[in-house]
Amino acid sequence: MSAKIRHLALYTENQNQMAAFYQKVFGMKRITRSFVDPNKGHISDGVIGLAVLNRRPSFAAALDHFGFEVDDVGNILDTMKQKYPKTLVTKGLEQVAFAVFRSHDPAGAQFDISWKEHPKVQEGYKDDGWEQSRQINHIAIRTSEPEQVAEFYHEVFGLKEGKNFRDEDTLCVTDGRVDLLIRRTTNHSYISMRQGLDHFGFAVESLENAKKDLADFATSFPDAAPKDIAGGIFGHITKEDMDGCRVGQYSFSDPDGIVLDLSERVTRPSVSS
Repeated sequence: MSAKIRHLALYTENQNQMAAFYQKVFGMKRITRSFVDPNKGHISDGVIGLAVLNRRPSFAAALDHFGFEVDDVGNILDTMKQKYPKTLVTKGLEQVAFAVFRSHDPAGAQFDISWKEHPKVQEGYKDDGWEQSRQINHIAIRTSEPEQVAEFYHEVFGLKEGKNFRDEDTLCVTDGRVDLLIRRTTNHSYISMRQGLDHFGFAVESLENAKKDLADFATSFPDAAPKDIAGGIFGHITKEDMDGCRVGQYSFSDPDGIVLDLSERVTRPSVSS
């Protein structure tokens, strides 16, 4: 069974500012055109497509779901039906680009399932991608039962145990390129009590260079500046929580307040033009 994490989606009321932030700071490039607006679409770091979606009523401005590309969707669906019969699966995604089925893990985090041969999988999602110096390397999920969620992704998608660490508060499963960090919920704060998608992070060639680019972006685009998560009444709690991520070395938020972190690459990839 082969599955790859291929996209991540967020909702925002500031599409242009958010897309500009990820393109200018992290070098992401547009790989699709929107079904409704050809000037918008998914951007990518060469591995993960990032859908910067316009927030609609009843949707929060936040991370919403991520997605897998699989080789054998029948096997995936059969495994979920047999081993996780209470898991819901929907194919009512006619207006959702590049996704065929949507389901959820035991923590409620939603994911899409698609495969390259399906007609909805178009443009850049049909390509093999590219290497660049800044790429998404982990997506974090909160749950009260990390072992159960890790087992779900192992049994359904064939993700392997991450080799970097394992402890009682965080488990790691991986597709070989992108890690899913499964963090235990705690009563440390109302943020750490929530189950579902938590944050995501980039591996960068240099923390120093990335911090400089964040500062330069804030100067050039003050209305779309990234935010310091340590500020305000509860900032120290958010900072402590993000410091607990086993991968991230520097945390902040994007212009919309979605929290993410950076870690410096141990081995730097060659960057293709």
